[in-house]
Amino acid sequence: MSKMKLFKQAEQMYLKGSTVSEISLELGIAKRTLFYWKKLYGWDKKRKESMYDRAQFKEDLQKFAQKLMDRIINNKQNQKNINQAEFYTLANILYYIKNFFKIDLYQKTKRKKEINNFQKL
Repeated sequence: MSKMKLFKQAEQMYLKGSTVSEISLELGIAKRTLFYWKKLYGWDKKRKESMYDRAQFKEDLQKFAQKLMDRIINNKQNQKNINQAEFYTLANILYYIKNFFKIDLYQKTKRKKEINNFQKL
């Protein structure tokens, strides 16, 4: 794999939450090189921005789902017809929210396992 492809892959892994140690093990790149790239190309700043965006998106999605749910419940209580498009949209949003939490839980569990395995060495 070319150096540029390794760089891009390492950067993407870091931005998605992987540690330098994890990236080093998976891609076979020296930690020193990764720390150099991280500092030179501002990976910490990019990571913070991307994590904030993801967290903000998840929060906004939850708020929108709550508003939509309240509207559907209100229509039901007032014996109004429930808009099928709204109901379908809510179902899709809830599916995506569930997957966000699954991904977050998986990433946290994966990191803990890798840290425990590394500490055993």
